[in-house]
Amino acid sequence: MKKFLTLLLAAGMIVSAANGASAVEMKVSGSWLTSFTFADGLFGKSPLAEDADDGSFRANQQINLQMDLVMSESLSGTLLLRAAEGQDGAANYQWGTSGTGGQGNAVTARRAYLDWMIPTTDVLVRMGRQGVALPSYTFGSPVFDNTIDGVMVSAPINDTVAVNAGWLRPSAKPNVWGKDHYAHSSIDLAYLGVDVAGDGFKVTPWGVVGLSGNDNKLGDDADMWGFGAPEDSRTTVYWVGLGGELTMFDPFKFTADFIYSGNDADGEADRKGWYAALGAEMKAGFATPFVRGWYASGDDADSKGSKRMLSIKEGGTFDASAIYFDAYALLGATIDKCSPAGTWGVQAGLKGVSFVEDLTHRLSLTYFQGTNNTERATADPVGYMTTSDSAWEIDFLSSYKLYQNLTANLLLAYLITDFDENIRATKYDNGFRGTLNFTYAF
Repeated sequence: MKKFLTLLLAAGMIVSAANGASAVEMKVSGSWLTSFTFADGLFGKSPLAEDADDGSFRANQQINLQMDLVMSESLSGTLLLRAAEGQDGAANYQWGTSGTGGQGNAVTARRAYLDWMIPTTDVLVRMGRQGVALPSYTFGSPVFDNTIDGVMVSAPINDTVAVNAGWLRPSAKPNVWGKDHYAHSSIDLAYLGVDVAGDGFKVTPWGVVGLSGNDNKLGDDADMWGFGAPEDSRTTVYWVGLGGELTMFDPFKFTADFIYSGNDADGEADRKGWYAALGAEMKAGFATPFVRGWYASGDDADSKGSKRMLSIKEGGTFDASAIYFDAYALLGATIDKCSPAGTWGVQAGLKGVSFVEDLTHRLSLTYFQGTNNTERATADPVGYMTTSDSAWEIDFLSSYKLYQNLTANLLLAYLITDFDENIRATKYDNGFRGTLNFTYAF
């Protein structure tokens, strides 16, 4: 915590000095999250296995402080500090570990970027470490929604059309004095998307294309990024997508997404896959009932490569459930599978339910199953489900606004697994998660 306070003091001194010489205005915002979680069957060497942790309790905390240094509507800089990165690389720290009170990288610059408008235009340029979410209307993005380094440009053409383009660098090996460096030892991506919005509808065609460097020089990054097995040459990767929403039939809202991705690798490194999702909801006086579903291609029995959709460093936020997938993190325990690749499913529920002022509820029931052929089964179905593996999950989230800026959230989630034990040596059980979270947003 001492290190965090020192950084804040230094930042304040810098801003104070700047104010004396210019008209820079500093705007401070952020969040303070504290969570208490009891989980059953979600820890241990193999989550959901019968020998997983039978029950455990943990307390976690995350602090985000964002400083916007605004010169004008056309020029500003943003720095988002986060305390602290956990010992396991998590974006929060667990009470009783080093946390902000220990040694090491307790405070990190989560985001740091510059916003500026091209003179005499409405074109916005954002440069630096920033949050980027690839278009997705039905679920959280199955490809990427996270912090990344790069340059993004947003150019409105007219009242209904805007073009967004950018260069993103999710991974690179440093070129430093006195150490070996290999050419093309980075991953570079180019993004282009067009937002078309009209009366009661919005649609976004988009695409990403990039080069993955010589994977054998990138070590484990090749598999981590989902670009296939290591190769001796550069690999081209790509995603093309189309998504949109229809709101002209109020109180109904409809959403749809389609994504196709692949690479130009050969043999076992070859990847080609697709994803589609549909959603519908109806806003009523008491709540908003909704239903949504998805299908993502899986691996065939006889193909050398993979038929699963690519993702960028598992940086998606696919939010079909709170245990198996990436919904309602609240700093609590979750398997955190961020991509739907190799699965299909359907979800129904209610959101915005309220019987007491400042208290809202959300309830959902999700069924999902694998689309990978059973002959391609891995030792662990968590993250790779076959057509004979399925699961049900029920999630119930209640949020109560204690004060204008302080909200208490209670999440109860139960996962019922039906994994095929005939094709694996391990037996699997169900999972439970209960999280009490307090979020102070300012």
